[in-house]
Amino acid sequence: MDRKILSNYIYNILYQLIKIVLPLIIVPYTLSVIGEDALGISDFAGNIAQWFIIFGVLGVNLYGNRTIAKVRDEKDELSKTFFEIFIMQVINVGLALVGYLLYIQFFVHENQLIYALQGLTLVASMFDITWFFYGVEDFKSASLRNILVKIIGVGLIMTLVKGPEMLWLYVVINTCSDIFGQGIMFLQLKKYIHFEKIDWMKGYLKHVKATFVLFIPTIAINVYTLLDQTMLGFLSGNVANVTLYKTAQGFVKMFLYFITSIGAVMLPRITNVFYNKGGKEEVEKYLNTTYKIALYLAIPMTVAMITVSPYFVPWFLPKQPSVALLIQISSPIVLFISMSNVFGTQYLVPTGMNKEYSNSVVFGAICNFCINLCLIPLFAGVGAAIGSICAEFTVTFTQYLYIRNKINVNLKDKNILKYIISALIMGVVVVLIGNLCGASLKTNLIQAIVGATFYFLLLLIMKEDFTTSILHKILKRG
Repeated sequence: MDRKILSNYIYNILYQLIKIVLPLIIVPYTLSVIGEDALGISDFAGNIAQWFIIFGVLGVNLYGNRTIAKVRDEKDELSKTFFEIFIMQVINVGLALVGYLLYIQFFVHENQLIYALQGLTLVASMFDITWFFYGVEDFKSASLRNILVKIIGVGLIMTLVKGPEMLWLYVVINTCSDIFGQGIMFLQLKKYIHFEKIDWMKGYLKHVKATFVLFIPTIAINVYTLLDQTMLGFLSGNVANVTLYKTAQGFVKMFLYFITSIGAVMLPRITNVFYNKGGKEEVEKYLNTTYKIALYLAIPMTVAMITVSPYFVPWFLPKQPSVALLIQISSPIVLFISMSNVFGTQYLVPTGMNKEYSNSVVFGAICNFCINLCLIPLFAGVGAAIGSICAEFTVTFTQYLYIRNKINVNLKDKNILKYIISALIMGVVVVLIGNLCGASLKTNLIQAIVGATFYFLLLLIMKEDFTTSILHKILKRG
């Protein structure tokens, strides 16, 4: 892995670490101070706003990233392309914002202020140009900006929000901090582009058609992310279920970011190599490295969440014990999304296989909707979690069928069995520590340190290639 990719991955991981640490601070505070019922109102309103954002941004995050990566070596074309895509984004999200305000006017009869304030998330999305910085492989700017915004937001919430009656302020801080973050990104644009006069209508028509192709998988993906919460709010009859489910999913997916960050970093690199350097062999080499890294991390993470959560939730969220079960049930999502990130984000999207990518997520969305419809009325959050697992498996399996004859990814690698064996033994050790020490922060720290050590040592004993390579590099540098 070359230095640029490694640097981008480190910056992205740094941001993900912040995303892990800050919820450990803010979630117990907001649940105790604001309460799950009030947060349920905010989360449900935010969920509705996200639907309008989806229809506003279309597929611009993937499309913008990929398109900028293609032209990043030509400054004039880069500038022209940026302004064309950005103006298209402003127009589309602006129309979505009008639609959202009309929705509030005609369909929302309670908590209108909270819904209106959540509309500021559409304003933030209108000016979100993260896709540009990812396309030019400048993850440093995007990551540092995101870290700053998250820290400021958490600090303001813990300083100013003191009860459920201040829910409006909680929403304002969250939404306005995002807008502030987008403003910072524009200040960093000047080192990459210059002002370029464009025919905005011609540019709009050129790009909107292309983004619409990627809109289909975008909307399908959100069917089994946002729709889980939407259906929970409507079908379970209690918006508090939305907050509990969202909290559990947040814990599961915050660790997933360590793996999906690889896809975010590799997408522009693979796009640039594939289109500009004719490097199919290079692409195959990248994928065979990243899929092993993904499994190397995903398998022990999945086992760790299943085994640690019963000793984590009781002290961290003592009033919400059901979150532990939701985390355990949802944990296989990490494994499936990790693999679909390799197959889809790192191959199908960069190489232009949009139809195949769309089909995979549409199949997953249909699967998720049907299972949610059957299980949420009966099991609430547990039903939604089962639906998500089935959906992610469907997406991953479909994408594998599409790429298996296109590129050689060796899923029968003997090292994968070593990951599984090591992770299962690690899981047994973690459970024994939990039973011996009980649920506490100290227990979780011991579980994390001992569990990771066991996993690494077992792989060394079995002479697993990746671990052995890491150790050799460390010793050589030392």
